[in-house]
Amino acid sequence: MRIGLVSDSHGNLGDLERAVSQMGRVEAIFHMGDYVDDALQIKHWTSVPVFAAKGNMDVYSQEGHLFIKTELGGKVILACHGHTLHVKNEYSTLRYKALEENADIVLFGHTHIPMIDQDDGLLMVNPGSVSLPHFGKEKTFGILTIENESVSGEIIPLMSEENRTL
Repeated sequence: MRIGLVSDSHGNLGDLERAVSQMGRVEAIFHMGDYVDDALQIKHWTSVPVFAAKGNMDVYSQEGHLFIKTELGGKVILACHGHTLHVKNEYSTLRYKALEENADIVLFGHTHIPMIDQDDGLLMVNPGSVSLPHFGKEKTFGILTIENESVSGEIIPLMSEENRTL
């Protein structure tokens, strides 16, 4: 099972649409906030389920939830933006929340910095920012793969409009 991951699109629908297109065939897409309303556009571009978590810039949005817990491919996934768990400072609170929810996978954003960490049976994935990367990093999105009992994450650089093949 391939699952698309995006975060921190901040209203840049062009980059978001390019990321969704670049994902290829996926069975679901998670948007980890900022701007969660952008996830509504993903629903227009694809027919797969879209899960949307609220970020710190989404306080007035009627869309999404602070935390999303679901099961896909036999694995429990917890998704959030991460701002309420202080992920810009440390990951231990996020890890504790994931363990408290019996999650196999935790997806988050907020830092605008991609990361993948797997430890003690918990896979943590931040796909970075699809539109506003920090510290000179490139725009990125992610793919989560669930195969049998195995889970893995991949960070993928967003192709620029000029490099996109038609």
